[in-house]
Amino acid sequence: MKQGGTGGANTNRGGLKFEASTDLAAHIVSELADQYELKEHVFKESLVIKSTSKVFDVYRKVDKKMIGIITKQYQFYNVLKEIYHLDNVNKKKWKPDEVFFNLEANTVFIVEKKWQQGAGSVDEKIFGFVNKRRLYQNNFNALEEEQKPTVEFSALFNSSWWIYGIKDDTGTVTLESNPDLPRKNEKAYQDYFDNLRIDGIKIFFDKYDYWWFGL
Repeated sequence: MKQGGTGGANTNRGGLKFEASTDLAAHIVSELADQYELKEHVFKESLVIKSTSKVFDVYRKVDKKMIGIITKQYQFYNVLKEIYHLDNVNKKKWKPDEVFFNLEANTVFIVEKKWQQGAGSVDEKIFGFVNKRRLYQNNFNALEEEQKPTVEFSALFNSSWWIYGIKDDTGTVTLESNPDLPRKNEKAYQDYFDNLRIDGIKIFFDKYDYWWFGL
């Protein structure tokens, strides 16, 4: 979540707030607590790569069944190794913002978050999402037997900029809370959004639709 086009050094409090406010595990705890329970995952094998990101096992309360694992960043590769016995087959290790391994659906849901408050190089970077999905899928294609997991990819944008064209550090300008604001940027980015959808990328603004994760 980088401020328009100036790189990681300018990641600011608005971007950090967006990251925290869209934490998938926290949202499940606060909004789906009647259906699911999260327990911290305990790795049984040595870690492939060190990471401070949390890893949670997701249990469905009605039958007390573990249905998946939530994590982010480099922990993706530790789960990849422990659950699927796979190493990264790509030259580069990516750091997904959110990952939900839905073990029941045999599907891996990956979220890339893009918070902006100005135009810049990030505008063009979002077209790389479809290639990232393919790179993540390469890892699971290395399995020898079917059925291999499918990787689904989504983009989570802050509507304050991508729709309304407003610089908002507070996180209060959202589609849900401000539906009547002038949509200054929506037309400018419509080709971006439409092309992402053509490539099978699910688009979210400000928050998640839990059904997409199979929850």
